[in-house]
Amino acid sequence: MTVLNAAFLFDLESNMRVITENSYTSLLEKQWWNRVAREMPSSSLKERIIWLLETGFVDYGVEGQVQFVDMATVMQEFTNKFITGSGLKMLRSQLEDLDGVGISAATAWSRTMGALAANFPQQELAKAIHANGVCYDGLAYFHANAGGTTGHPYDPTDTTKGRFANLFTGAASAGVNPGACPIDVSVTLDVAQTNLSKALTYIREIKQPNGVNPRNLEPVAILVPQQLYVRARLVTEAKSVAMPAAGGAGSADVTALISTFGLEVILCPELGALYGGSDTRYYILCKDSTGQLGAWVYVNREPFSITYHGPQTDAQLASKREYEWTPQGRSTVGPGHPYLMYRCDGT
Repeated sequence: MTVLNAAFLFDLESNMRVITENSYTSLLEKQWWNRVAREMPSSSLKERIIWLLETGFVDYGVEGQVQFVDMATVMQEFTNKFITGSGLKMLRSQLEDLDGVGISAATAWSRTMGALAANFPQQELAKAIHANGVCYDGLAYFHANAGGTTGHPYDPTDTTKGRFANLFTGAASAGVNPGACPIDVSVTLDVAQTNLSKALTYIREIKQPNGVNPRNLEPVAILVPQQLYVRARLVTEAKSVAMPAAGGAGSADVTALISTFGLEVILCPELGALYGGSDTRYYILCKDSTGQLGAWVYVNREPFSITYHGPQTDAQLASKREYEWTPQGRSTVGPGHPYLMYRCDGT
């Protein structure tokens, strides 16, 4: 029989820690959440993030007169939540078994928890994207701009400066919303490329909070579910596409068009219909040049960890008949800047 003493438990827990860390690290390379959300450390239950709006402008005016503008700010509050997960409880007899079943169960659980911990921010971010919660301007994060009166304001403190959409759906409205921009197999490849081009053109024309200058947004990636991945690669990488009979048939060189896209295709299975999303919907992600807040935010109050028994004496262990290991942590996911991410619906 295995002797369950302090040295044995210390070796077991050390091995569990290593397995958890290795599983966590190996999965980080396959994550996409950190491309979309900015991780921010937290030191309290609630975090209030405040940042300045670039509302200044330069223009011709009356000589000797200067127009002063107030310093505009916006705030978003994030409330951290406790992470709950499945712990591990084992009887003393299970750890003392000569066949090693108890040890195998403990190490297998450690491997699973490492993988789940690495995937947790991505799991919660996907849920938040599907839920489409309210962002700092009081509107749902993904919001259309019907008639130029209901979209995200360039300046949340002064809606007269104009609005923009980051939800492309339904019918198009010139200068207001490009409408649905499908790239799935419901349209031909040349039409899909035209639709993507329309979406990118709209994004690049969005203005700064002052309502005058372009924000010069730089689309860098297109996030797609599994069902749309191959199609998205064709749309963004094809060198030539078949032309419709009305256009003379044959094929056309689209190398020049493709070079203007400049998009990395990122596979995001959690955005598909199987996880509450859509198999024909994709998202366009823009580069965050401000360095203040990403498209989404992952506020990390207490990093994920596992509670171990720690150093104990043989006498203390002798009084225990069962042992528990529990995961814990505190964090939350919330919306950031709506101009950094765009949802493109298939219809």
